Amino acid sequence: MIAITRTKGWMKKLGGWHSDVWNYLANIQELISGVATRLVIYTIKMVEADKEYSQKLPEHTKGLTIQISDATAFRLATEPGRVAEAKRPYWTVATNTSFDEDDLDLTDTTLYFASSTADKTVEIFVKV
Repeated sequence: MIAITRTKGWMKKLGGWHSDVWNYLANIQELISGVATRLVIYTIKMVEADKEYSQKLPEHTKGLTIQISDATAFRLATEPGRVAEAKRPYWTVATNTSFDEDDLDLTDTTLYFASSTADKTVEIFVKV
């Protein structure tokens, strides 16, 4: 396999569109490698108890950690209408724990969460 950095030289010979080819190959390499290139942190204030709150994740999310700042238990789902009224399926994140996932490639994904206690803050750490 030829390293992408070595291909840059011969691509200049292709003419003015070599930068398009280079960007295309760089995007493929990033997707194949599965390595996060940036980190995103969200904090969402859940003012009301048992109310559904949500956060859309960036395209190609590689991993995430979600928790409540004071380690309170909460409910988590990927479908709307599940967590506010505790309608299964949803995931219960227990007290003093977080929900951690790696080795992902999520597209068009929104997380939904709720807590039985008011005035809590959800913290989401995303690897993109």
